[in-house]
Amino acid sequence: MKTQIVDLLLDRLVSELTRTCITELEDKNPTRADFVKKGLLQENKLQKNIQIGVMGGDHEDPNYRDGITTLSELPNIGWKVPVREVGGGEMWWRRGIIKVEMFLVGSNAENENQAHQYAYEILGRIEETVAATYVADLIDDFGEHAQLVFCFGNTFFESGGPPKSYIFRGKIFWTALTERP
Repeated sequence: MKTQIVDLLLDRLVSELTRTCITELEDKNPTRADFVKKGLLQENKLQKNIQIGVMGGDHEDPNYRDGITTLSELPNIGWKVPVREVGGGEMWWRRGIIKVEMFLVGSNAENENQAHQYAYEILGRIEETVAATYVADLIDDFGEHAQLVFCFGNTFFESGGPPKSYIFRGKIFWTALTERP
């Protein structure tokens, strides 16, 4: 079976987020994720309170797509790169999301302010991890070579609340610059 660059990027992001959001944190840390996975979040939210899912694309927005770096619908993230080279090769943006769900149910947080602090600590940790993830060693079986990965936006909000249950949901938008032969 052949590898493809998006799947390699997803595996690398899952590995790095697992390290920073689970492995490096103590078991009792209230911001420690229960799991990080590739794909949709489908676990019981009351048993797995903090869930992180890494995906290519965005199933809620089919127009959030990959494309050559000059595709007009892509957001401008402040990078100008040559699109094609004489003799072959072109630069692409591969894009995806990281879905985050945090269910502080019962008494995980003493109050709403503390719940916000926990939620935004998790968001910050994820964004920092994506920005620091090294991908330049990833080359798929079709010759596509990852260059850099960027975290360029998010949507994050409280969707449930008091008296003792605080629910936060959101997604972090990432894009990776790749070179195709």
